[in-house]
Amino acid sequence: MRRKIPSPVMLQAFELSARTLSFTQAADSLNLTQSAISHQIQALEDFLGVRLFERVRKRLQLTSAGEILLLRLTPALDALESAIIETVSTEPASSVLRLGVVPAIATQWLIPRLPRFQREHPRITLTLVTRLPFNFQNNSLDAAINLGNTRWPGARSDWLMDEHMIVVCTPEMAATTLRSPDDLPRVPMLQMTFRPHAWHDWLTASGLPAEGTAGGMRFESFSLVLRAAVAGLGAAVVPRLLVEEELENGRLVSPFGPVVRSPTSYYLVYPPANVTLPALQAFRGWLMQQTGAPAD
Repeated sequence: MRRKIPSPVMLQAFELSARTLSFTQAADSLNLTQSAISHQIQALEDFLGVRLFERVRKRLQLTSAGEILLLRLTPALDALESAIIETVSTEPASSVLRLGVVPAIATQWLIPRLPRFQREHPRITLTLVTRLPFNFQNNSLDAAINLGNTRWPGARSDWLMDEHMIVVCTPEMAATTLRSPDDLPRVPMLQMTFRPHAWHDWLTASGLPAEGTAGGMRFESFSLVLRAAVAGLGAAVVPRLLVEEELENGRLVSPFGPVVRSPTSYYLVYPPANVTLPALQAFRGWLMQQTGAPAD
C-alpha cells in the first residue's frame, strides 16, 4: 500500500519554518527563495488538508496541527538522516552511537576511558552531546549518561554507579590550614551554583554544624570549581569519581572524611525501542564493565 507521505522538500520547508517561525530563515537554510518556501508550505497544507501556520500581528505562529506535526516530524527526519549516514558509511559494518553525557562526566570520567572502547569496538563511532536537558525526541539521541534517579518517563534506565561526595583541597592547604573538619571555617568554601546545597548536605551527613556555608566564590561549571580548587582558592565538596586523576597525581587531596553518598546516581538511559541497536548493546556492555554494574 502506498504511504501517505508528502515530498521531502515540503517536509524540510515546514520543519525549518516551524522551528524558526520564519520563512526567510528557512529559505536561507535550504538555499531557496522565500516564495518557494511559501509555495512548499501551501502545497503541504493542501496535501494534508489542514492549516499549519497563521499570522498573528504580522508574526508567524504554528496552529495546533502545525505543533503536532513539528513534534513528530523532527525526530523522524533525524532518524532518517541517521539511517542514511549509517547506510553510506565507508565501513559496511560500522555504526554511529549518539550519546548524551553530562558535561563533567564526559570530560572527567568517560573520555579518559574511551581509548579502551575504541580498541575493543573500532567500528563504532561515538557522537557525544552535552546539551542539557537530554531529550530523545528533540536531541535525536540513542542513549544518555545522566545523573538522577530511576524515574525517566518513556525511557529505560540502567544503574551505572552511585555518586559519593568528598572534600578536596591542595596538599599545601591540607598540610597547613585544613587538617580537620574543625578548620573549615578558616578556609573559603568554593560553591557550585548548580549544586548550591553541596556543602550543607555534606556537613549535615557528617554530623557537623551546617550554618554559614553559603560564603565563598561561586562557579557555574564543575571544570571551574576544579580549577579553583587546584589553584588553592579554597576547599570544595565534589563527586569523588570526577577528581580521580587529580587525586592520583597529587594536585588535590582529600584531607579528611567522611565520604558522603549523594541522593542521586548515574544511569544509562535510552528509549526501549533502542535496546536492540548493536552499537548501544556493545557500549552498554562495555560501560557496565567499567562501572562494575550488573549487566542484566
